[in-house]
Amino acid sequence: MRIIANETSGNGAGAAALAQVISILEKRKMSFEVCTTTRPGYAADLAGEAIRNGEREIVGVGGDGTFSEIVDGLAGRSAVLYFVPCGTGNDFVKMLHLPKNPAEAFLAQLDGKPRLIDVGRVNDRCFLNVSGSGFDVEVLRQAARFKKFGSGLLPYLLGIFAALRQFRPLTVEMTAEGKTVRKQVTIFSVGNGSYIGGGMKAVPHAVIDDGLFDVVVADQMSKWAVPRLLGKFVAGKHTDLPLVHEWRCTELTVRCPGMTLDVDGELIPMDEAHYEILPGALEIRESVGDPLSRS
Repeated sequence: MRIIANETSGNGAGAAALAQVISILEKRKMSFEVCTTTRPGYAADLAGEAIRNGEREIVGVGGDGTFSEIVDGLAGRSAVLYFVPCGTGNDFVKMLHLPKNPAEAFLAQLDGKPRLIDVGRVNDRCFLNVSGSGFDVEVLRQAARFKKFGSGLLPYLLGIFAALRQFRPLTVEMTAEGKTVRKQVTIFSVGNGSYIGGGMKAVPHAVIDDGLFDVVVADQMSKWAVPRLLGKFVAGKHTDLPLVHEWRCTELTVRCPGMTLDVDGELIPMDEAHYEILPGALEIRESVGDPLSRS
């Protein structure tokens, strides 16, 4: 078992969570090695190295960025990933209904049952949760300035107010299932999971093991209409609005020269994004019952 830990995640919560994980494994007399991340992208390198060395169990200690990097390093190859969530948003693990406490979440998975879930790929980058562009990317840019003030939704809510002053709609060309449309959009989201930004339900009907992406597109709207969209966006009610469209697909291509794409919280400049779903590409352990009763 290889532990890949970001000790700086969650303003230092990662270091405490790592110590708890080590204690749990030592008490159970399980063999493991600890690797800590030291730079962006290193978790992907460590995951890929583990697979090449024959390791099939990975423990990710960190936030959404750490988990996404690990999945990218696994690149659809057979492995089990355990999540120890201690980041700012902890968005993907909301789909797994794990305890919020990192140690309890780990215990729940150690004693859990196997489950295969899907992985997304955009161009040559694998991802776990949500990708897209538009107003939410500007929010992420701005929220990074406010993470020092707290975790969860707070940095992202502050980022929303700052983003309203900066954002301009995107002109995109989208091709799915042989049909191409060109339009101006406020947000488009391609989801394997549902949540972004510390709990905003961007892709409310996503299912992580159905072999499909859920795509949500909000058409161009005035700057003054965006707060109404966002009010519903947080709760996942925005798909009821007339300017918001939703569909499912296995592949999607988005062309938009000069766009910045959000891939599980990482902002990547690109002109064209080709998405494909990798069904059942990752094995996890699903929580069963109360983990504290088995600790």
